[in-house]
Amino acid sequence: MSSSDSCSHHRRGAAPALAPTNDARAARPRSATALGRKLLACTIALGSLTAARGALADARTEARLHFRAGMDLIAQKQFDEGIRQLQKANEILPHPNVVFNIARAHAEAGHVEQAIAAYREYLQSEPADREQVTRIVEQLEQRLAAQRGAAIPEPKQPPAPAQPPAPQPPAPGTAPSPPPPAGEPTAQGAPTTAATPTPAPGSKAARADAEGLVGAARTEDVYEETVITASRGAQSPLDSPNSTTIVTRQDIRLSGITRIPELLRRVAGMDVMQITGGDENVSMRGFNSRLANKLLVLVDGRTVKNDVLGSTFWESLSIDVDQIERIEVVRGPGSALYGADAFAGIVNIITIEPGAGKSGFRAGYGDHQQGYASVWASAREGDFAYRLSAGYTRYPRWSREVADDRIDLETSGQSQDLGAQNVRIDLRTSQRLGPRRELTVGAGYSRSELDVYGIGPFNDYNLEVANADVAVAYRSENVNARTYYSNLDGYSLLNAAYLGHTLYAGRPQQHIVNAELEFVKTLRAPAPVVHDFHIGLGYRLKATDWSYLEDDIPLEHQGSVFLQDSMKLGERVTLVASGRLDYVPYLERLIPSPRGSVIVKPAERQAIRVSGSTAFRSPMALEAYVDVPIQLTPPGLEFLSTSRPPDSSDRPIDPEQIITAEASYLNQQSDYFEFEVTAYYNRVSDLIVLAEPQRTTLSQRAHGSGGLNPETGRYTSGFGGFENQRDVYHVFGGELGGRVYPVEGLDIFANYALNRSVHQRPDGGGALTDARTSQHKVNAGVQLRTPIGVDGEITFHYQSSQLWTEQVPTGTVIATRQYPLPAYTLLNARVGYRFLDRAELSATVFNALDGLGDKALQMHPFGNRIGRRFMGFFSYSL
Repeated sequence: MSSSDSCSHHRRGAAPALAPTNDARAARPRSATALGRKLLACTIALGSLTAARGALADARTEARLHFRAGMDLIAQKQFDEGIRQLQKANEILPHPNVVFNIARAHAEAGHVEQAIAAYREYLQSEPADREQVTRIVEQLEQRLAAQRGAAIPEPKQPPAPAQPPAPQPPAPGTAPSPPPPAGEPTAQGAPTTAATPTPAPGSKAARADAEGLVGAARTEDVYEETVITASRGAQSPLDSPNSTTIVTRQDIRLSGITRIPELLRRVAGMDVMQITGGDENVSMRGFNSRLANKLLVLVDGRTVKNDVLGSTFWESLSIDVDQIERIEVVRGPGSALYGADAFAGIVNIITIEPGAGKSGFRAGYGDHQQGYASVWASAREGDFAYRLSAGYTRYPRWSREVADDRIDLETSGQSQDLGAQNVRIDLRTSQRLGPRRELTVGAGYSRSELDVYGIGPFNDYNLEVANADVAVAYRSENVNARTYYSNLDGYSLLNAAYLGHTLYAGRPQQHIVNAELEFVKTLRAPAPVVHDFHIGLGYRLKATDWSYLEDDIPLEHQGSVFLQDSMKLGERVTLVASGRLDYVPYLERLIPSPRGSVIVKPAERQAIRVSGSTAFRSPMALEAYVDVPIQLTPPGLEFLSTSRPPDSSDRPIDPEQIITAEASYLNQQSDYFEFEVTAYYNRVSDLIVLAEPQRTTLSQRAHGSGGLNPETGRYTSGFGGFENQRDVYHVFGGELGGRVYPVEGLDIFANYALNRSVHQRPDGGGALTDARTSQHKVNAGVQLRTPIGVDGEITFHYQSSQLWTEQVPTGTVIATRQYPLPAYTLLNARVGYRFLDRAELSATVFNALDGLGDKALQMHPFGNRIGRRFMGFFSYSL
């Protein structure tokens, strides 16, 4: 760091470094000297770990700098330097529109041959305007031929013969002779000319001529970061009504992580918990749990939760990380647009579009028989495009639950070394129907074996599950429609039980049909106010079945309507009003979810956001219709978990409720760093929890409840089920984070999250304190990309201690106990080497610090001890 060049890096395959006056940053006005800028950049790099935001750092920022500089230079008619900047932007992150602008700049500069080559490269992407661009190429080829023809010297003419006598005028009444064709000798022997002279290349006339031929440049910033989840439409994070974090495609590649939940760990305020090798649970800003159900998880806008349990089986998806373009995380409730289950936040996994990217494969193998394989093919032919992928994943258990020599136990038959195993295939297609109109059709299937933890006394559960979906969507400028069908068919049972005890075998099933229709319109009313208007209808048919549930669960017909209006009051202020009504058939009533946001921009790349909203989570099938006898430790005794205990008034369970207020400040003004500060308050009530177990009373026995169960042959000694907790939680929290990119190829990010909960008990309440959310969480990381093809990432994660309250079987009852969980630190790393422009070798380590402490870390009191894992990968693109 002692010289002005100590913070300089160059990307492999990029053009040589430009002179300072032509640099992407220097092309924009600066008041500091070049040395001052370098020293400032290095200082920011050193201090960034104390003030940084979630994982947004990627090559997009660098490409955007070169793109802006190139377009500015071209506007100033400095074509050569402008083209060089655009070429560098395209080398960093290729985009067809950048190639189009390169071609147009060549044409405007008079470089017709280079323009033709660039336009042909653009046409290889099969753009929607290919017919128009093809005509441009044809006209440029004609002009190139004319230029080459004009450059050929005219052959010398033989001496002119003696002049013949002058022709006599025609006789009266006769027509004059027609002139000879162009290029043919006249009667005097001189050729005629018919073509208009071509303007000299690079001349003012040539530039004007080129502008008339190729039209206007595409000045939209193709590298501008956009999000779609918070408002159901593409917008800058500066305009989003909720705090939003993006896990980029580069984050995914450089991390080497193949588990989606572990990718989410880098997001400020995210709670990620691995319990077994195949069971990850994720929440936002608190209240994580086994079978976590507070977060809405989408894939391309399609929900992937299982309605039987309300959770997400992350390792059973039909896609893998190599098919993901980015992951958008809405940090805060989203029921105003997405309804039930967007309680704490939204995770929207957005896959690579059909036809985008190259075909290829990646394979990996690690210790303890870890395995990963993914192959994909993507292509476009005219208006039709597809992306087909298939894969296999295997993760071992972190620790075995049952030794091979146990003769007092009966096991499920699943391997005691297996945490998760997934075989998958996915196909997505798209068909352009005209300008801004597209039809997409897709389907996916996966078959998985998972080792998961249930709730209450159900631990170490084996699940074999098949997931399938078929989806159709139509998008246009004003109308969007989507429908999809999803099916879950599984087989579940305990991993092990003492001889004479049941394994609770069951078959969970669900069928979901979902349909959505949305109308979008931008209008002015009155003229100074721009409205971005969304209105939509939704319908969801749900059928669930499981041997743990009541018989004859009714079909549920859910309906919804939502409305949102983003009102832009000039360039600085935006008001966002959103609202949704959901009909929940289990409750037989409508539930409203309003949201309001005010966004003020004190400068072009800064935003202050204040918002308030409500959200809810409706009871899942297990909570609403549970009916399962739980065998206790003493032989012949059971505990009945039911939605209709004897002393119940048949009152349904109310939905969980959250009221939230949030304020944030986002600054993206600098080309070297950005940061965000967020503060929030959540009021959480009516949490659905396991009811305190009740012993069978003589009164209940007198009314025929309890006693011998003829179906199981065991004696029912008590009752339980689910209920709404009367306690209210007041959660105060904040998130501080940002990223720094002082030089090309180096990205540094970090964030800190504070979560403090005040537990308010009603009079007479005696519930045990539950502090399962860490008060302090820290994430930090460094990403490096070098010109020789070596790249990688190191990430650091810290979570402070927790205190869990769980129900466990103890003798003849099920009791509630507290379990402390110590703080833990997690360090992950990856290094890779890219070669031949197509291939890459890489290696990853997860939990590199394992063994430095007294005990291996745990993320849940009942969970496996998490150890160290190594894995190597080879990838190749076609």
